[in-house]
Amino acid sequence: MLRLGAALGISLLFASFSSSSNYQLQNYSIGPGATNSSSSTTYKLQGTVGEQANGSTAGSTKTANNGSVQTEQLNVPGAPTLSNGSGTYYNQLGCIINTSNDPSDTTYAIEVATNSSFTSPSYVQASDTLGASPVYQSYSSWGGGSGFLIIGLSSSTTYYVKVAAKEGLFTNTEYGPYASLATVNPTITFSVSPNSASLGSFLPNTIVTSSNLSFSYATNAASGGNVYVIGKNNGFLSSSQSYLIPAYSGNLASTSQGFGIQASNPNQTSGGPLTTVSPFNGTGNTVGAESNTLQPILTTSAPIVGGTANADVQAKASSTAPAVNDYQEVFTFIAAASF
Repeated sequence: MLRLGAALGISLLFASFSSSSNYQLQNYSIGPGATNSSSSTTYKLQGTVGEQANGSTAGSTKTANNGSVQTEQLNVPGAPTLSNGSGTYYNQLGCIINTSNDPSDTTYAIEVATNSSFTSPSYVQASDTLGASPVYQSYSSWGGGSGFLIIGLSSSTTYYVKVAAKEGLFTNTEYGPYASLATVNPTITFSVSPNSASLGSFLPNTIVTSSNLSFSYATNAASGGNVYVIGKNNGFLSSSQSYLIPAYSGNLASTSQGFGIQASNPNQTSGGPLTTVSPFNGTGNTVGAESNTLQPILTTSAPIVGGTANADVQAKASSTAPAVNDYQEVFTFIAAASF
């Protein structure tokens, strides 16, 4: 018995173009995932389609996010390098940013706090002071490899500093790991030795010079400081004769009598430099006249370590000066610093 038959399979695909009374799309397709962004004067937005959303894995020290947008992100900056001027900075800290090999057009913001949890933080401003809002600048604007000074800090305080990076839109990193360092207390040290000097006996119209006084001076003051001198009698006085060899500025060889001070040999271990100040910076027999008001004899415009100098007193008496042995002057030396 012959059976004839057929099996027929039919599949139908119906499609239509999107249309309305105002438009018709003749052809369209769904492509691979992509990103897009839009903006206005008040916001910027970047979105993605075609990939997993909200995917991240977290650990105690690192977080990894999924998706193509994540490939745009920068390396999180490592901890910056801080310095306190070898223990001399009391109101500032040196800071060098760690770029962590981010692109050259990356900008950076620096967060600062006085605690490691960064409660109530401040941010370094373009003026290198601290302010309330982050300021992003290029690596070179933050001093490059030489760094810069964060100024306006408090003395004897530990500061915690960390950095965030940004490059164009949608690339802000979190703040990276922090570095910490303490400022120190303001300091100034000063000494003079010995506490007396003798001119010995001298003849009329003869210039005599005392033995040296030695000064030591150091300060971490940001603007340095001065050593001042003030005299009691404005010259070399004989109380028994009420006779004064007057204080004099200039070369004693050019006057009949006079009395003055000459500073010399300024030096320092580091910082400074320490220099002598007119009219006390002469050589030979050129001296400066002390008075009963403070005058600077030594100065520095920057912090100084191990500052030293000398000074001597020179006198010349006229032929009419009384020949007595009670001539004297009392000097007071005062050191000050500009913190």
